[in-house]
Amino acid sequence: MNNHILARRTIAAVVGALAMASGMGAWSQTRSCLDRPASASQGADFVAAAARQAPAVVSITVAGAGNDWPVAGDMQPSTRLGQGGGRGFASGFVVHRDGYILTSAHAVTGAQAISIATADQRRFDAEVVGIDRRTDVALLRIAASNLPVVTVGHSSELCPGEWVAAMGAPFGFERSVTAGVVSANPRYMPGGNGVPLIQTDVALNPGNSGGPLFDEHGNVVGMNSMIYSASGGYFGVSFSLPIDTAMRVADELRATGRVTRGHIGARTQPLTAELAQAFGLEAASGALVVRVDADSPAEAAGLRSGDVVLAVGAAAAAMPYAEIQERVASATQGSRLALRIWRHRAPLTVQVGVAQSAPDIAPKLVARADTQELRFGLELAERKGVLGISLQDPGLYVQGVSGSAQRAGLRYGDALVAVNDVRVAGLADFDAAIRTIPESDTVALLVMRGANRSYIPIPPRVSKRAALTP
Repeated sequence: MNNHILARRTIAAVVGALAMASGMGAWSQTRSCLDRPASASQGADFVAAAARQAPAVVSITVAGAGNDWPVAGDMQPSTRLGQGGGRGFASGFVVHRDGYILTSAHAVTGAQAISIATADQRRFDAEVVGIDRRTDVALLRIAASNLPVVTVGHSSELCPGEWVAAMGAPFGFERSVTAGVVSANPRYMPGGNGVPLIQTDVALNPGNSGGPLFDEHGNVVGMNSMIYSASGGYFGVSFSLPIDTAMRVADELRATGRVTRGHIGARTQPLTAELAQAFGLEAASGALVVRVDADSPAEAAGLRSGDVVLAVGAAAAAMPYAEIQERVASATQGSRLALRIWRHRAPLTVQVGVAQSAPDIAPKLVARADTQELRFGLELAERKGVLGISLQDPGLYVQGVSGSAQRAGLRYGDALVAVNDVRVAGLADFDAAIRTIPESDTVALLVMRGANRSYIPIPPRVSKRAALTP
């Protein structure tokens, strides 16, 4: 399967089984948005906010990204995959001064190598500390210290209609800012796994995944994750993971390298007013079961599709959907939960055991070669032009690509025009130009792709990557 097909079959794990756009979960607030003081302006001025966050925002280049998560409905991760030799772009932001970076898990799943470019134009190889597909969070680390960090706010305080802005690298354009308003907070996906999302109309495009969503004060309130689109481009409906959730997961990944949580094997969706009426309930509270996994604790307890979980434990009143999800996720393996169920328009109580979700395993990255790499991993061929039978213009062309060149973004069919400021017409010219450049220096290759020319940097042949201490 080629990278283009893989890109179209990629999805962030927070989506679960999404079937329809209508009825995509009700939103609720932890505080009354009616008490929100009126803004003096019609919009928000993000100039200072963007300048405040930009130093901590990084661009991420992923080599060998081959995500195997299935597409559900029209949801698409906002990551650019399949760009020449399995190269993709994503975004991220620094959350700890000693090199810890937050990004989307789907952006790095399947990666062979990850390169981070900081705002001051330094480039580092990254390691994956841990990933959590359920929330679509990945924690990376680079060998750097005293890095600028983002200012973290509180996503629970966001109200629909509030102005927010995203920063990232759509299509590789670093630290681009787009703005819009909160459409719903939180938003839950039907048939998903209860992870809350912030829905906005902020323009997110391929490459925005993992970048920060910040409010008009410059506080990061979310991590950009995905869009709703049939084409993979911006369609006016975007989703970000609340920063409260992202940071909680990041802290656990930093401490243990994995996230563990309880589960019972039941997929649910929020109960809306219309659904409550259909099932004979007066209040739209609780979790509607849409699927029960085979051989799960929920199946063993007799839970079935169409059941409404009203509460967990001894609570008398029906619980909000988010609280039910949190009670189950925080339960310990081997414990038992009392679920107050509504079935066939009558209440009953079900005892269900709690299993532990298998933690996600961080991908193993391929170490970058230091001195043994021939021609940066390029397989090159000389074309002689029409008289030499070739239909291409005379020059030096890429026939195959791996290693450093692949990670830099070169691909089959590229024409090499120059090495730094030295023009090359054949293999002898190319090899001679390389020999004049110290192995500890970055090499700039002038590449012609179609009618376009651009310089592409190749990292030093002698790696400066330092060993990371625990």
